[in-house]
Amino acid sequence: MNEEKAKHRFSLAAKLNLVTIIMILAVSAGLLFISYFIQAKRVSDHYYEHSQEVAVNAAGLIEGRMARHMKECVDTEEFARVREKAVSSGDESLIIDWMKQKPGYLVNESVFRVMLEDPSYDESKRILYSLYADYDNMCDYLSLIMNDSEITYAYLQYIKDGVFYTLADPDLGPLGVGKPDEDNPEFAAYMDHYMSIPPTVYNCSYGWLCTSYEPVIDPVSGLPCATAGVDIGMDKITHERHEFLVNSIVLVMLLTAVAILVNLYLIRRIAVKPLRLLTDATCGFAEGDQGYSLEDVIEVDIHSNDEISDLYHEIRSMQTRMVRYTDEMSVLTSEKARVSTELQLAARIQHGMLQTTFPVFPDRDEFELYASMDPAREVGGDFYDFYLLDEDHLALTIADVSGKGIPGALYMMSSMILLRTVARKGGTPAEILQEVNNQLTRNSKVEAFVTVWFAILDIRTGVVTCANAGHEYPVYSGPDGYALLEDKHGLVIGGMEGTRYTDYEIRLTPGDILFVYTDGVPEASNSTQEFYSTDRMMKALNTARPDAPQKVLETVRKSVDEFTMGAEQFDDLTMLCIKYKGNV
Repeated sequence: MNEEKAKHRFSLAAKLNLVTIIMILAVSAGLLFISYFIQAKRVSDHYYEHSQEVAVNAAGLIEGRMARHMKECVDTEEFARVREKAVSSGDESLIIDWMKQKPGYLVNESVFRVMLEDPSYDESKRILYSLYADYDNMCDYLSLIMNDSEITYAYLQYIKDGVFYTLADPDLGPLGVGKPDEDNPEFAAYMDHYMSIPPTVYNCSYGWLCTSYEPVIDPVSGLPCATAGVDIGMDKITHERHEFLVNSIVLVMLLTAVAILVNLYLIRRIAVKPLRLLTDATCGFAEGDQGYSLEDVIEVDIHSNDEISDLYHEIRSMQTRMVRYTDEMSVLTSEKARVSTELQLAARIQHGMLQTTFPVFPDRDEFELYASMDPAREVGGDFYDFYLLDEDHLALTIADVSGKGIPGALYMMSSMILLRTVARKGGTPAEILQEVNNQLTRNSKVEAFVTVWFAILDIRTGVVTCANAGHEYPVYSGPDGYALLEDKHGLVIGGMEGTRYTDYEIRLTPGDILFVYTDGVPEASNSTQEFYSTDRMMKALNTARPDAPQKVLETVRKSVDEFTMGAEQFDDLTMLCIKYKGNV
């Protein structure tokens, strides 16, 4: 093996190891993501459900009459003035003193006034029946809830004009009483009614919270009079998620490392080592430069019952066949050289049958003639021909034999010779084609056919008598440009014995041009397998308006080459053109 290649190659072992590591990492990452997603959802669901349960418990602990009474006292102009002074001065005692002067929900105001004026009631007794005692009790309930559960905040609020106002909040203290809550769009749909609010996650000045609300019911009216709210800090939820994620990552990394090491060991033992032995032995066989023998066939200690073993036995079988075929290759090489020589000889013979030196009739001024044939292979199946039948009549032929290569070339030469022979006996083009068809179908042992356009030009009058045996339409150029002559087609030559053909005439005037071609022209294809087509050929002729036979062929050939852009062609490309000049 080339040492430079070996130095820079990316070995199969490295590829297998890399693929294994990537797959294990991908599976591990996928499992980690799925487990984290499931655990995160489980943690979130737990805390969301817990917040709702705690909110229900808080609403149940708060005495409805106490909450209603507290709301009625706080929702007054008097309290608003007291609170404004307390907040502006930062002195919560102003609110405490005011609440101590207000009766609690257990006594009416007149009784409480008597208690205030009766010296037998000391300060501590009066406070027990004051609004402050109600407030203190509610704060104790809320603190108890926060201490006994995973709740961050617990509070009591009432709703007025679409705004939540605080009744009791242990974290805010007395200054929080009557404080309007933040305007959070997450609760916009609940601002006008006391109702249960499901766990809602949102951001506010207190942080990222999950909040639930439950209404507090007044037992007297049976209607909600306040709402108990609880908050769980999402930091706690996030911390639990992250803790699970970190633990999972550590565990997955350990398991992944073990899985990778085990897989690397197994890949090396099962695949890499046997393949390396097989590679070394195979390269040793390939580096032999003195020929091969059966002693050079590889012999490796591989006994695994798998694809590597199959590959080993297949390589042995291939090398054995290679040794046996080596001697035959020299024979095949010499045979190929012989066939190539025969093809070159056939091409020269075929080329020699076609007239390629122009002008062909230098002493005849009545017409100008030009033709060409480019075979798709070494030899082709198309041919053209022209010869004088007498001083006043010129025979013109263009034909396309089915098949290519040597069989097509042989059939082409026999058809060409037969056409000449029959034409010189006399007769119209239709009669000549009929006789040729009968002889070919009667005597030929080859399943082939020929499309032929055959014509005889009366040099004195310019009348061309033609017959078409399944060939392409001829092209005629007069004063109005080039146009197709859609003549009547007969069956191809060699198709069926007894076929009859029809003569028709084309009258040429001096300066007129007649152009015929094989289907290799319109069926020339480009790299996308699109055909050149007769329409493109006619457009090229009418755009360039060539006025000489050689220029006509050059114009068409240039247009075909520009269309095909060097794409390989599968059919011969043959053209013939004559310009009638008359008696000049």
